[in-house]
Amino acid sequence: MEVKIVRLSSGEELIAKCDESETSVKVKNPAMLVPMQQGQLGMMPWLAYADYNDIEIDKKFIMFTVRPQVELMNQYNENMGSGLVVPEKNIAEPAIAGSNLKLT
Repeated sequence: MEVKIVRLSSGEELIAKCDESETSVKVKNPAMLVPMQQGQLGMMPWLAYADYNDIEIDKKFIMFTVRPQVELMNQYNENMGSGLVVPEKNIAEPAIAGSNLKLT
């Protein structure tokens, strides 16, 4: 299952672990994305009052699915998911010993 943003035809946007088939999308641990003040984005459990492991949503109720930005995926994993965080790609490379030597 891959973490994705799911836009429903109702206008709700979910972030969840998803598994897509031809006719439906199975979502696990879904959270609803909620716009906050000053352009921030919050998330809250979707259907928090229900007892379920995953929910299968027919694709006729889904506008699209997309991959979230790394920061949003990390926030989801910390709050709702596995707790695993993807490191940033721009980590400095370690210096190689002797790299300041001149070749002749």
